[in-house]
Amino acid sequence: MEASNKIMEKDVGLCAMLTLVLLLAPATAAVLALPSEVGAAGSKAQYGGVVESGQTAADDTRASLSSLWSYSTVTEDRYDHTLHGDQHELLPYFQDHTNASNITAQLGSTAYLNCRVNRLRDKTVSWMRRDGDQIKLLTWGLHTYSNDARYSLNFEHPNNWKLQIKYTQRRDQGSYECQVSTHPPKVLSVNLNIVAPVVDIIDDRGSSVSEKFYKTGSTIELKCTISQMPQAQTFILWRHGDHMLNYDTSRGGISVKTDMSSSVIVSTLFIANATPKDSGNYTCSLGDVATGSVLVHVLNGEHPQAMHGSSRKDLCSLTLVLLLSSLTTLINLLR
Repeated sequence: MEASNKIMEKDVGLCAMLTLVLLLAPATAAVLALPSEVGAAGSKAQYGGVVESGQTAADDTRASLSSLWSYSTVTEDRYDHTLHGDQHELLPYFQDHTNASNITAQLGSTAYLNCRVNRLRDKTVSWMRRDGDQIKLLTWGLHTYSNDARYSLNFEHPNNWKLQIKYTQRRDQGSYECQVSTHPPKVLSVNLNIVAPVVDIIDDRGSSVSEKFYKTGSTIELKCTISQMPQAQTFILWRHGDHMLNYDTSRGGISVKTDMSSSVIVSTLFIANATPKDSGNYTCSLGDVATGSVLVHVLNGEHPQAMHGSSRKDLCSLTLVLLLSSLTTLINLLR
C-alpha cells in the first residue's frame, strides 16, 4: 500500500513538473524573442550584474514579459498609424482647399466651373445641379447625362474636371456640386451667378435719353454706356434701323469710338453732316444680350426745343389776353 502511494506521489510530482514546464515555455520563448537591447540587459543581469536583495527569477520573468508587452504595443501602434496614415494620404482631395466658390458669368456667355482633383486614381468625378431639395446628375466621368445640350464636361489636363455651360441663361444661376466617389463622397460646392449687362444711351449730362433732335448739317453724337460686365467684350454694335453702322463705308462720315478703360464701357457714334435721311431709331447692342435705343430727329430750320419754347410763350400771352378780356367784360356788366 505504501509502495502504491509512493508511485502515485511520483506521478503527481512528474505531472506537476510537466505542467510547470508547459506554463513557463511561452514566457521563455517571449524572453528569447526580445529585441537585442532587452536581451543584452537580461544577460548583464544574469552573468555580470548584481542581483538586488529580494529579487527572484519570477520577478525577472515578470519584468521581461512587461517589456515584451510594451514593445509589442508600441510596434502595433506604429504599424496601425502607418497603415491608416497611408490610406488617408492616398485619398483624393481638391486642389482648391476652400469647400465653396463663387463664379460670375455674363448672360449669354459660356461659363466654366472648375474642379481640380489630385490623386484621383480609380475614383470618379461627377457634377450635380442642386435645385432646392432636388439633385440632378449632369456628368459622370467624361460622360454627360443632362438632357440640356448646353452642359458638357470639358476635361483640362492634368486634373481639372471642368463643367462647361454654353449660352448661359438666368435659370442657370444656382448651386452646383463637384463630387468624388469616395466613401463618404467628397463634395466641392460652386455657386454660379448670372449677370445681365445694362445698356443705356445718355445725353451730355449723363442722363438717359430716348429722343434727340439735330439740325441739318450738324454732327450726330450718340453716347452708349454698358455696365455690369464681368467679362470684357469688344463686339458693341451700332445700328440705324436694321443697317449696321460699325463698318459702313457707303455713306461716309460715320465713326465709332469705344473706351474700355474703366468698369463702365462707353461707345460713341459720330455721324457728320446730318440730313433728314439720318432720322430714325438707333440702337447700341451687346450681341443678343442687351440693347439700348434712341429716336433721332434731323430737322430743317429752328431747333425743336426753341420752337417748343416759342410755342409756350405764345400760349402764355394768349391766356393772359383772354383773362384780361374776361375781366373787362365782367367789370362792365357790374356797372
